[in-house]
Amino acid sequence: MMKTITRLHKAMVVLEYFTSHSWVWNTDNVTMLINQMGAEDRRVFNFDVRQLHWAEYMENYCMGTKKYVLNEELSGLPAARKHLTKLRNIRYTFNTVLVVLLWRVFIARSQMARNIWYFVVNLCFKFLSYFRASSTMRY
Repeated sequence: MMKTITRLHKAMVVLEYFTSHSWVWNTDNVTMLINQMGAEDRRVFNFDVRQLHWAEYMENYCMGTKKYVLNEELSGLPAARKHLTKLRNIRYTFNTVLVVLLWRVFIARSQMARNIWYFVVNLCFKFLSYFRASSTMRY
């Protein structure tokens, strides 16, 4: 535990300045530069952040922080991902069981709640069947 706590404390100390301050960025000059560039210059010096794939960028950012700032090995990532998948499946199973139990307790005993349930399920079915039918249409 001490090793884990020491690593977490080190990460907090290293990142404290960046996470505890407010930052304001002005992009007027960058926008002006992009607008004045020609098509060939835009292709060669591609720095338009609007085209950035943010999910991939954040994953690379976190991996780089882990490897180069915290000096940790990335060899444990596959096992950690497998563990997270297992925990996610446990959560989904628990939530499903909880919904079924709540349904049995509340909806199955009340006629009005049962009617509302059937109405909602019917609306969802119509909604899904509409999209299924509209996705097969040719324009």
